[in-house]
Amino acid sequence: MNKIYLTKRAKEILRLLNEKKYKLSDNDKDDLILLEIEGLGSGKKLVGQSYCTFIITEKGKAYIYSNPRLRNPSIWDDKKYIINTIISVISIIISIIAICKK
Repeated sequence: MNKIYLTKRAKEILRLLNEKKYKLSDNDKDDLILLEIEGLGSGKKLVGQSYCTFIITEKGKAYIYSNPRLRNPSIWDDKKYIINTIISVISIIISIIAICKK
């Protein structure tokens, strides 16, 4: 499963939802929307766009299982990027050596 970028509060809410300890708050509206967009949670909205219920989805449970620390993605997590960078640097060095020998 791909890692998803979450805010600190969204991570905290997701953990609390998983433990069934989360209590709804109007201050968390943006983070709840983020969780819903990413498919990690779902809830019912009232007319004023605030949530009256919010639960963790199966995707959210699977995400916590696959990424228990809820770490955000990093460019260095991609091994292909590191290998391509190393090959590019070696190619540049070989090219410079070849030019200097002429």
